Amino acid sequence: MSHLIALPKLFSVTVLASALILAGCNDDDNDNASNNVSTSLVTKTENYAPQQTEADTSVSQKITYKMPSVTGGQTTATAVVMIPKGTMPTAGWPVIVWAHGTTGVADQCAPSNLTDSNGQFNLGGTLPLVKQLLSQGYAVIAPDYEGLGSTGIHPFLNAKSESQSIISALKAAEQQYRNQLSENWVVVGHSQGGHAAIAAAERADEAGLNFKGVVAYAPASNLDAILGGGYQQVANALPTAAGVPTAKAILPGLQAFSALVSAGIRESHPDFNYTDAFTSNRSATIAAKAESECITPLGGAFSSDITAYYDVPANASTLYPGLSTTFYNVPAIAEFLNNSKLATKQVSQPMLIIQGEADTTVPAAATRLLESQLKEKGNTVNVAYLPGKDHGTVITEGTSYLYGFLQQNMPAK
Repeated sequence: MSHLIALPKLFSVTVLASALILAGCNDDDNDNASNNVSTSLVTKTENYAPQQTEADTSVSQKITYKMPSVTGGQTTATAVVMIPKGTMPTAGWPVIVWAHGTTGVADQCAPSNLTDSNGQFNLGGTLPLVKQLLSQGYAVIAPDYEGLGSTGIHPFLNAKSESQSIISALKAAEQQYRNQLSENWVVVGHSQGGHAAIAAAERADEAGLNFKGVVAYAPASNLDAILGGGYQQVANALPTAAGVPTAKAILPGLQAFSALVSAGIRESHPDFNYTDAFTSNRSATIAAKAESECITPLGGAFSSDITAYYDVPANASTLYPGLSTTFYNVPAIAEFLNNSKLATKQVSQPMLIIQGEADTTVPAAATRLLESQLKEKGNTVNVAYLPGKDHGTVITEGTSYLYGFLQQNMPAK
């Protein structure tokens, strides 16, 4: 490793995409509602995207539910619950909890709040996948995570917060729609959501239900190594003709990711400043936008500033004044890295990871490291490495692996 960042030299990253460093009214007539029960976990229900979902669902609602806050005490969070149309199985519809990828940490970045270019709600682009699962006979619960669309700042990639968001959403939905949902459940996620899915699997016993397994597409993991690898590649390239193009390709994603980390840290460490992580006012000012902008415009702002920096000929061989090279020595950052770790315990049910070999956001090398770490804990882990597939195409191309896993471990029909 060069002198830039003292991290394990495990792999390098070609491009860290900015998409992820890692994609009504109150309903008082619900026969299964437990709104009148004093111990109800659900505090509010509202219809979700009826025009887009009515053909596929008997229930499509956004719920607000109680959950433990990672900072202590109790908070509320939101999730979308969709239940298929058709004849309900005797034991109820089996449940898939969908854990979404990075959208940002600001409230408007909650997938339940996101819309497409036509202003239609689309769960951050994952509504087609959810509809596929519904058509196969699964109910879907899609939590926004703590602090997304609810009180506080989202504690980005905090494994405990993610797992509590998922498990609390599951328990709340099981209570609210208790005559329609089976106690059998699987958690499925992509990227940040893959990280969240594995974190939830490690705490699955807290749900008190019948956990059947976890499927993680390109799960974020070993974040220090991913960041270190990206910076190492830029450092190696800067003295060469490839330096500026490499920096322009890699650095925006690194800065945006680090800004989200910094914003999340501020939820538990309000005294943490962006200047603790970023070396200049120009980059710290952009990083602070993480609290109000979603990942795409945040990455775009960094990309524009990095391009402007390298358009000055004198800067061609220097590192953009963004993330500090002592970033990892800041106690709050070290705490974040520790809180983001996976493979902390053995999971009781099987695990499937689906990873694109051409993924430059979560490199296959990171997943191979995670695979070994999970197996060291005694987990039953199968990994499907898909040649030529990247961070996005791994979802569509990995569908057959997902359905094979579901058919084996939690068949719907």
